[in-house]
Parts: sequence; C-alpha cells; structure tokens
Amino acid sequence: MERREFIALLGIAAAAMPSAASAAPKFAADSLAGQLVGTWSFASSVNTRKDGTTFDRWGANPRGIFMFDRGGHYSQIIVGSESRVFGAKTFCAFGTYSVNEENKVLVMHIEASSSAPLAGTSQNREIIFLTATEMKYSNSVTAIGAIAEVLWKRVA
Repeated sequence: MERREFIALLGIAAAAMPSAASAAPKFAADSLAGQLVGTWSFASSVNTRKDGTTFDRWGANPRGIFMFDRGGHYSQIIVGSESRVFGAKTFCAFGTYSVNEENKVLVMHIEASSSAPLAGTSQNREIIFLTATEMKYSNSVTAIGAIAEVLWKRVA
C-alpha cells in the first residue's frame, strides 16, 4: 500500500469519528475507558498458535493507528507487509466501544470493517496492561484461531 492510500484510509477513519466538540463526554478521565481516549500507534502483535509456536501475522514494519474518542467511538487501521501476490495486508474498522471495568475487557462494536463479516458484530479484547504510554491487549478470536497479544504506543 502506498503512502497516499494509507493517508486516504486514515482520513476516511477520522471522518467517520464525530468531532471532539460534538461528542459529549461519555467516560470519566480516570476510568479505564477514559484512559484509552487518544491516538495509539501500532507497535507489535505476537500470535500464538494452539501448538505454542508464535508468529507475526503483519510481517516486517507494519504500521497502524487506533483512535478512541470520549464519546465512545473508535477507528482502527493496520497495514502489514507487501506480498508479491496479494499486496499489503490491511485491516480497517470503526464503530463504538465500551469497557468492562471490572474484568478489564475492551468491547468493540464494529459498525464497518474491511472484513465484511465483522460488520454489526462485537469483539472483546482482554486488556493486559494500560499505562499513560502503552496499551497491550489479548485477542483470542483471530481469524486463524491463534491468540494475539497486541501492543500499542500512545501518540496523543
């Protein structure tokens, strides 16, 4: 995927999110959901198969962005390495989110996605840790049956 295509996808995702001025605050700043608010950059994804072997599904030098607003909306884009046959691996989604504060689970309600079957569904991510600068979660429902631990670094 070329840089201009990535920027176009980012613009589409940003346009799908309501502006901060129009989104009424939904989450308290000190809540787990409130701590998610902001922009995160994709850092890594370690996937573990049922046999215990690990792999990186996104390849070398993946890039991505995850944005959460105070009104409960999110957008996410991950672009992986180019394949000679299939081009770049890309995942995009946007929708709303909530957090089960007691169980530390991020629930993403997917409005639309680059993977059409996901539209209209909800997915859970177990938050492993969340600091002012990093967020790591576990995704146990990957398309290939592996468990992914995904690390994001705060941008803003």
